Amino acid sequence: MKLLFTCMLSILSLIARADFFISGNMSVTPGATETYTANWPSWGSVYENYANVTWNVTYGTVLYSDKHTITIQWDDIPAWLNGQGTIEVYEDLGGQNGLSYVDIINFIIGELKSCSGVLGTPAVYVNFGSGSNPGPALPSSNITYLYSTSCGLQPGYYTLSNNTIGCHGNWLALPQDHTPGDVNGYMLMVDGNSDPGEVYRTIVTGLTQAFGYEFSAYVVNLSDQSIYEQPNLQFEVYDLANNLIQQSGFFPIQYDPSNPWQRVSFMFDLPPGITSVQIVLKNDHNSPSGNDFVVDDISFAPCFPPIVASFSNSSIVQKSYTCNNGTVNLYSWWPTPTIPFSNPGFKWQWSNNNGISWADIPGANTINYIRTETVAGIYQYRMYAYETSNPAQFVISNSLTYFVQKMVVNAKTYNAFSCNPAPMQLEPDYYLQYSDPNGPALSYTFAWSPATYLSNPNIEKPMISLPPLTPPNINAPTAPPPIVYTYSLAVTNTNFAGCIGSAVQTVKHYNPRRVAVPTAFTPGASINNLFRPINLQDYPGGEFWVWNRWGNQVFHSTGPTLLDYSWNGTYSNGQPADPGNYTWRVTIPGCPNNILNGAGNTNPYGNVMLIR
Repeated sequence: MKLLFTCMLSILSLIARADFFISGNMSVTPGATETYTANWPSWGSVYENYANVTWNVTYGTVLYSDKHTITIQWDDIPAWLNGQGTIEVYEDLGGQNGLSYVDIINFIIGELKSCSGVLGTPAVYVNFGSGSNPGPALPSSNITYLYSTSCGLQPGYYTLSNNTIGCHGNWLALPQDHTPGDVNGYMLMVDGNSDPGEVYRTIVTGLTQAFGYEFSAYVVNLSDQSIYEQPNLQFEVYDLANNLIQQSGFFPIQYDPSNPWQRVSFMFDLPPGITSVQIVLKNDHNSPSGNDFVVDDISFAPCFPPIVASFSNSSIVQKSYTCNNGTVNLYSWWPTPTIPFSNPGFKWQWSNNNGISWADIPGANTINYIRTETVAGIYQYRMYAYETSNPAQFVISNSLTYFVQKMVVNAKTYNAFSCNPAPMQLEPDYYLQYSDPNGPALSYTFAWSPATYLSNPNIEKPMISLPPLTPPNINAPTAPPPIVYTYSLAVTNTNFAGCIGSAVQTVKHYNPRRVAVPTAFTPGASINNLFRPINLQDYPGGEFWVWNRWGNQVFHSTGPTLLDYSWNGTYSNGQPADPGNYTWRVTIPGCPNNILNGAGNTNPYGNVMLIR
């Protein structure tokens, strides 16, 4: 027994694997607290009572652990860095062990309050200048408040001043503005009134579709909110036609004499095609008592990842397009003169599942790389840069998307009927596979071959006019077989060289008999025991319905044979239907009135008598 147990433990130690041992969130933000579970392959009361479990963690602090779970608070790391922590677990009875890697990710592209990457050169930076008090009035297009030459403001007024000393007895006395090294620098001083709304507005031009922009400002609440109401600020972004693009939440500005300047910020993404915006600072207040604040160093700057990736070496281009296959240049660079690593290493990574998982590209270990894709699909790339002396510290770029498209034309069959001699339009089924729904407008050319009976072989949807056929006798034993016309359709996407797809388009010209519908039938009789629209099987796609006198459907068929279209006078549960009148309807594709019913007309509907 002891030998068997020893052998079992040896086997378990051999099958221990890292990839399924530990479960939990393997991509976390700095400072996050997460709980992880050890999924022991074999565990029972013996292990529960006698096994000792050891956990080891790097880049994190263990808050709690037992034999099955561990709770970790992951380390904070600089805003432009990412890190890789580890979780290792071992039990000494069976020798089972597991190891998992956890990515601590800092930079995130999306809707954040502040940039978690690297702020680029501001598209606008407003520090209000400098000089002696008071500063000059702002253009009326920039501010909604009234200008005052005195810093002893009343509600609804503003001024530019380089300090707040002596302006109001109950105001915080600021000896200077916020801008570093700005001698006699001005700040915007506002005494809020009781009307919530816009305070300051400016226009920003020359923007690009980068990785988002951060709108920020430094603000001081001048009045003690235990006595006065505090300012409640909000950012808004509009296009030049005054359409709201995005707005932040509200930022209540606290009164803090020991640390008066508070930075408030707001991240947002530009809509496609927008290169100029209006940025607005609002104060949502409802009292003239308080709401006294100063604003300085308003900034509107792009937010970059710690390392930038692009399809261009001169600008940020995040999408590229080709057809069937293609080769593309991948570039990356640091957005600031200083870089986070003394000896950086580089790895280009790729994903073909929309970034759910990433893999290293073999041999792609340079800051720029040329990549070839031989199979159509949507591929993403990113740069993974790291410190070679400590690979656990790394940064990840924005992702690039390469649309390797493919022109697809599906084979299609069109049914034409001689009883409807009017020209029929051919509508092909084609599309550009793996295309970008938000990409450039697509254009196509078409080539049908041969051109026989077509109105124009070089348009998308030509009309086909087939020669007339002599109608068969309604009592003929069968309808003539359809006449088949075969065309080849080639569709070319003109956006990309060689982007061509083709498929066979088949036209079947049917010469069907007229449909005949009886007016009565007797289920179970030797003859006339089924109710059916005779010859409906000549029309592919025909349908047949029967309803009782209360409007309940008792039979429906789409064929395709005459027997399929036959109702035997029973309900769906097999019970015989009551004798009496029933209503019917048929759909005859192409020729809706090519019918001779028992009522002596060509209506595709009528009544039938069930006789027992």
